Amino acid sequence: MRLTGKRRIAVATAGAVAAIGMTAAVSPSAFGIEGSVPETAKTLSGPETAKAPTSAGPAAAGRAGDPSGHADSGVSATDGTVFHNGVMSLGAPPAHTRAAVAGPPQGEGWKLANGVTKSLATGYTIKFYDQQSVNWLGRYVKASAADLKRVTNLPVSVNTTPVGWNYNRPRGEIVIGVLKRPCVPPADNGQTGWKVVRDGSGTANLSCGFISSSIPSTVTSGHAYIDSSFFTKDGKPSPSWGETFLRNHISHELGHTMGLTHADRSAKRGDCVTGKDSGQKPVMCTETNSGYHDKRAGTYVQQFDVQGLRHLAAGAGVAVPPQGKVTGLGGKCLDVKGGKPANGTQIQLYTCNGSAGQSWIRAKDGTFRALGKCLDNARNAATDGNRISLFDCNGGAAQRWSVNAKGQIVHVASGKVLDVTGGSTANGTKIQLHTANTYKRQLWNVPK
Repeated sequence: MRLTGKRRIAVATAGAVAAIGMTAAVSPSAFGIEGSVPETAKTLSGPETAKAPTSAGPAAAGRAGDPSGHADSGVSATDGTVFHNGVMSLGAPPAHTRAAVAGPPQGEGWKLANGVTKSLATGYTIKFYDQQSVNWLGRYVKASAADLKRVTNLPVSVNTTPVGWNYNRPRGEIVIGVLKRPCVPPADNGQTGWKVVRDGSGTANLSCGFISSSIPSTVTSGHAYIDSSFFTKDGKPSPSWGETFLRNHISHELGHTMGLTHADRSAKRGDCVTGKDSGQKPVMCTETNSGYHDKRAGTYVQQFDVQGLRHLAAGAGVAVPPQGKVTGLGGKCLDVKGGKPANGTQIQLYTCNGSAGQSWIRAKDGTFRALGKCLDNARNAATDGNRISLFDCNGGAAQRWSVNAKGQIVHVASGKVLDVTGGSTANGTKIQLHTANTYKRQLWNVPK
């Protein structure tokens, strides 16, 4: 977990925040790391492009697969873990997590902490220890919280009134703060004996975070600590990190406090799944060499991350946004051409095949989302025949849709609907915008 090169980028460092520590059985090598970023990091694009560092110096200890590296999370059985004389000590994990011998539910690219299967149905409020934490972390936390709320349908809010370092955290709250070297891992690199300190005597270049599970199988609260060395003196991202990487770091941490563990497939270095939806590594990967390079970093945009969050929320009985195929003419599916997540990819009709490019989430905000992006009416034009494609979700009117009683998918701004061009059932037939009529080519069955 400590960086030996000249530059630091802890995209996944704080990594294992809360959820991972839900079990003492997790291998120390499974946790977040810091290290150098390869040349591929230079392929960032768009206005959020970060000046990501390239390889600098020897590889850092603590990479996935390196048992000498420090873990960065743990768990306590009480929601009210507090500082005493500037030190917070965590005891053994709660009995119900230690007893969980079977692995938690998981899918390709998402994993839950052992012993955790559900969120708190009443949701979470994210708070900050002090004003510096608000100033430095606030905008990242707000963006991630909004995304978490959208993905899970849970009440997730942010309160920017500082609570103070002696705050006794109640159930349903996540508290986050920034400190110099706050984390002191257990001597045996396990899960028992974690400490958090406020005097800067912790491990260099290490963020850490924890969850509490005072109700069996449930993430009841959380707390996270970000090492201030990842910022400049005025609270900006360190030049060796850049905005994109720092946003990922915070998002990754909050993902842990919500119950996600790492997306790694094994402890082998670099062995983290690549999203079929975006071609990027999920936010919850540990290996800094591997992920978080696109400009959407810091949001749970990938189907892989999203599915784990949805699973936890559903476990709490929350009605998550419906997801599934959208079928139309000839029983065929609304499909992202070639399964490519690039902006502007044509939406077409195609034989249903269960691919990620045919898995649509109907969000409460009126968007249809696949591959981490949104169904988009190009340029928000109202012309018959206008192109329907995939595009980065941006909250614009071009991406707002409703489904009427007839089964037509209506573009809210224009009142026009999704239409299969020419009424052809051939694979690859383009989907277009068109004035509503009585033809079956405008009727769709959507997830409910």
